[in-house]
Amino acid sequence: MSEPSIYVVRPRDSLTKIAAAHGTTASAIAELNHLTNVNRIAVGQRLKLPHSPPLGAQRTSPPASREARSVFLTFVDALNAPIQGMKVKIEHLGQELQHLTDSQGKVPAFESIQPNEKTRISVERLHGGWKEVAQVTASSEATAVRLRSPKLALESSMRPHDGGAQPGTKPAAQEPGTVTETRSPAGNPVQQVALECPNPNNLRLGPNYKYRDIILAAAERSKLSPQSIAAIMNAEAAKITVTHRDPIIDKKKGTQAIGKDGKPRFKVWVENTGEWNPRSASPLSSARGMTQFLDASWIDQAFSEGTYLNQRAKREGWITTTIIESVVKTKKGKAVVKTTVPKTVAAFRLSNKTFVTKPPLAKTLSQRPYITGRATASDGNLQKLLDLRYEAEYAIHTAVDYGVQNLLALKSAGFTVDSLNDGEKAKIVYLSHHLGLADAKAFINNTMSAQHAQYLLENQVGEDNAADRADKEDGDYLAAHRRWLRNFIDEQIDLAPKMCDLSKAASVRDLIAITEAIRAAP
Repeated sequence: MSEPSIYVVRPRDSLTKIAAAHGTTASAIAELNHLTNVNRIAVGQRLKLPHSPPLGAQRTSPPASREARSVFLTFVDALNAPIQGMKVKIEHLGQELQHLTDSQGKVPAFESIQPNEKTRISVERLHGGWKEVAQVTASSEATAVRLRSPKLALESSMRPHDGGAQPGTKPAAQEPGTVTETRSPAGNPVQQVALECPNPNNLRLGPNYKYRDIILAAAERSKLSPQSIAAIMNAEAAKITVTHRDPIIDKKKGTQAIGKDGKPRFKVWVENTGEWNPRSASPLSSARGMTQFLDASWIDQAFSEGTYLNQRAKREGWITTTIIESVVKTKKGKAVVKTTVPKTVAAFRLSNKTFVTKPPLAKTLSQRPYITGRATASDGNLQKLLDLRYEAEYAIHTAVDYGVQNLLALKSAGFTVDSLNDGEKAKIVYLSHHLGLADAKAFINNTMSAQHAQYLLENQVGEDNAADRADKEDGDYLAAHRRWLRNFIDEQIDLAPKMCDLSKAASVRDLIAITEAIRAAP
């Protein structure tokens, strides 16, 4: 396969504009170039352009080429595991295609040419016949569809039953997918399969179930709901992607298509798994880990008394105290006498067993000679501290600690955050993280200047996009920024997908309504 082409960013470019001109999507370019902010590119920056757009579980922006309209289907069971060997029927443009799902639960991609053309997807019933499970409308967009069955397929054989659990009893809480041999009240052998939902915490994490215990522990420490923490994490964390290389099938021959160069042709696309990526790293800054803390911010959290990270740093002996010689001046008559006395001070212990004591310690350690590059320290102990960003336990707990700190700071400034429900608090936590505490206060009180709002908006969406948004608000950049950020956060922070039982979800106001309700008194 040939190498991706390179595009050099020009003035007034945006990812959306570049994608439209090259028959791909902004998210495709961002994935290929490991961009953490799809709205921020620099003039002169070299961007790789994908051969075809990456597709995740959601629809992406409309591509221009016929090939980019390919529709990819994936079939999974109730545990999100691929369903292999299931017969699938695709009724599309007057044609009927039948396939068996492969080991990844996938069938060959098909192309959607006509706008708003509905494609009917059916699966073969266990005892014959077909069941329609979805209708896909690709419009002019590249689409990847993940179809989830509420059922499971289990291997079972006739054999003597060894007893297992007593009739009518329930197995203890287990990992989803665990199969337990038990008996029915009538004494017949039964296989019980553990699923994520329902559960006592009403918490749904799907592909991020492995982080369940961390989320629950962070909820207990912070008194925020586990669903709000999961929603914040889902908004903050980059997702793990998987690159697929699917053969292009010649429709007439029924075999793999061959290119003009005589080589087999493939579609290359990237699937977003939805799983939080603990190894995420920004190529443009020192932001690292699942929650993308910068070097200085992470070190500051380590020195914040009572945080989860602070407790670990103290256990390791990195943050400690030491005794230094302090000079004390006293007067004897007209003379000033200097004496040296021992003094206990806060310190960071370096790997060579010496100490850094210059206050403020967090700021001292966040610059040279201790920080020598992005996410790179000159000292082994400081590097170990920075590398904790890659451990989900510390990334999640520290993000929650930072959120709680911002809520307390807002409360101290007179904002009535205690009146908010979990979903509304999650939006304010995310707002504070996104803007920083000072700008968050100005946004809530609607006291931000139009000039600063323009600066923030242009940094997020680019100058052209920002100007277009301001034009729709009669040239008002402040209104344009508020509308953009409201829509962005309202979309990003959603507790409902993190719940098993949606009937227990509280009504959550939009961001602007929340800010108007909690504003500090003038």
